[in-house]
This record gives sequence, C-alpha cells and structure tokens, in this order.
Amino acid sequence: KALEKKNPIALLPTGAGKSLTYQIASLLQPGLTIVVDPIKSLMKDQNENLQNASIDGTVYINANLSATEKRINIQRYCEGEFLFAFVSPERFVIDDFREAIASIPNYHRNFSYCVIDEAHCVSEWGHDFRTPYLNLGENAIQFCKTFDETHIPIFGLTATASFDVLADIERELKINRNDGKAVIRYENTVRDEINY
Repeated sequence: KALEKKNPIALLPTGAGKSLTYQIASLLQPGLTIVVDPIKSLMKDQNENLQNASIDGTVYINANLSATEKRINIQRYCEGEFLFAFVSPERFVIDDFREAIASIPNYHRNFSYCVIDEAHCVSEWGHDFRTPYLNLGENAIQFCKTFDETHIPIFGLTATASFDVLADIERELKINRNDGKAVIRYENTVRDEINY
C-alpha cells in the first residue's frame, strides 16, 4: 500500500518488523521521509539502528539537542543530506520547523512519506495531553510536499490499537476511508513463546 502511495495503518505485533516496512518503502522512493515518534529514546534508537545497518542518512531533532544542533540538523535535512528525520508531533506546531520543511522543494527535494510510529498515541494521547497529535495529518499534508504535489502518504504503525482507536487514527490523520482499506493486520498473531 505504501508503494502505491496509499495511507496504510499497519497493526503488527511487537517484533514483526513494523520499522522495516517504512524503511524499505522509503529506500525505494526518491524523496524524504519524516518519522513522528512519541518519545526521544525511540527516535534515538531508530536513528542508531539505521546507522548500524549502514544507512547513515538519518537524523533526529528533539529537545536533547542544543538550539544550534537542531537548526543545523533541520537545514541539512532540508538540503537532502538525510533521508530520514525523526521528530516529535510537537515539532509540527513550531513555526520555524514548519517553514523549514515547507521550503524543501526550494532545494529540489520533496517528501515520500510521513510515518506515524506508535500511531495509537494519536488517539490515546492526542485527546488528552499531547494535542499536536490531532493536527498531525493536516500539518503533514500542508507542509510536507511530494514531487507530484499530491497529499503526502501517511503511514501509521502500531502494535496496540482497538477497532475504535484505529477508526480514530484514520479520522484524526485525515486518512480517506475510501483509500483502499487503510488498516492492515498481521494475519497470524500466534506467539508460541508467550504462555497465559
């Protein structure tokens, strides 16, 4: 679905390769990928995992960096030096960041995907204490331009989401319900190593 420029929401168990799905799709596309993570340690881990796999075009932009480091990383990302950028949903409500990513076409670069990792946070946290999650779909569509000027494909990944949470994710991220059945489930959830 991602390679068809659809908007998949993948419900896959932990350890089933959720990260690989967007990483491989991103490597097969000509544009940049922005990955929204809920916590700083996850950004750092994913960034390091890619670098350990010899994919060094990655960067994270979060509060662990100084203002200068953030500014430099954003500029280098906009110029196309990095393929992946890991950010928090709050980054999308910062005017300087929005202006920077909106200027990416000026560098003859564009986006391929906006990935929402741990997408259940959109529903479970967005309505309570992390409201930037609720505007994430709109902001991605408005500021992350693709080569053909269509809406950026939004790629949601989660291991824990009920039917209601999945429906809320679709609604809040502005994923068109006629998009060819956005939710993708792993058919076999039998985990032999887990006993009840």
